[in-house]
Amino acid sequence: MNRILHNTQRLAVISVATLFSVNAEAGGFEGKTMRDPFSNRSVERGLVLGKGWFQINAGSSYKNATGYWDSEGVQQDFQNANWLYTTQHLGIRYGLTRNFEFSWTVKSHYVALTNTDLGTDTSMFGLGDPELGATYQLYKSSTPMTSIVTYAKYKAPFANEMPGNYVGGPNSFSNFVLTTGTPDLKVGLAAKKQFGPAAVTVDMRHVKRFSALTNYAIETDMNQFSSRVKPGDLNILDVQGEMQLGPLNVQAGGTYTQRGFFQIGSTSDGWLPNKNLESIEGSNGWAMDARIGATLNLFQEMDINANALIPLRGEDLMFFPLEDVHPTYGLVYSGELVYRF
Repeated sequence: MNRILHNTQRLAVISVATLFSVNAEAGGFEGKTMRDPFSNRSVERGLVLGKGWFQINAGSSYKNATGYWDSEGVQQDFQNANWLYTTQHLGIRYGLTRNFEFSWTVKSHYVALTNTDLGTDTSMFGLGDPELGATYQLYKSSTPMTSIVTYAKYKAPFANEMPGNYVGGPNSFSNFVLTTGTPDLKVGLAAKKQFGPAAVTVDMRHVKRFSALTNYAIETDMNQFSSRVKPGDLNILDVQGEMQLGPLNVQAGGTYTQRGFFQIGSTSDGWLPNKNLESIEGSNGWAMDARIGATLNLFQEMDINANALIPLRGEDLMFFPLEDVHPTYGLVYSGELVYRF
């Protein structure tokens, strides 16, 4: 009797141990519950990354500008000149909660100006302006997917803004200015709606550009730098459509940009340093760009992006080489590798 009871107890202990052992092993191979679901297909993804996901973006863009826009918004060609403007970026995104994410992007630029008539052949590599952002999802539904978000991004003036020694004359300008030298605050609202294998995204944002002392703005009375400038604020509307074809997602879209006046002058006393700034006539206007692209969804953790931006209209080229103020004319090709875990 005692032997039977002992064997029964032993069998119960083995069964319980086996049960716990199976559960522990299954938990190790199952998806982590702390991480939100994430679709393998771009068309089904919302506008926030999702809780527990960490994403790394690395890529580059290339523009060989051969022209500019005149005061009427008509494209004109450079005379025997080429302006090469490239941007390299490394960005991260982290899903803090199901509806909230942080982002951070650092950039660098390689630029080169050549002119066969003048014998110009000058190039430069330098850091760009970093950007810090936060996105909050206001609404999301699935099957079909709908995502509405609001976001804010801050750009800090970090890149080179010293072209050279003004006293030495134009020939002493050995560096290129790679920044406006002023901070920006971008606030936007975006919505994405899925329609079966297709989706449409609408993004509206306002870019508030603050004034600051910059080393490229020359004060002519004293022949020195460090005048105060304020680039024009931006109102931007971006619309994009996409279609999912198996692991390939193709996109087409357009961007409309309304630009305010560029202002420059001396700093005023008191709480309003912009009171003495004067608007430069003709520095405002609007621009239109078209965009096509494709994303290859290799698997849930990795994507490869390729895009081409086609400028359709721009503003008068008054502040070369400040691409953030008045971009030159040229097709922009970009590629990006995305990895998340």
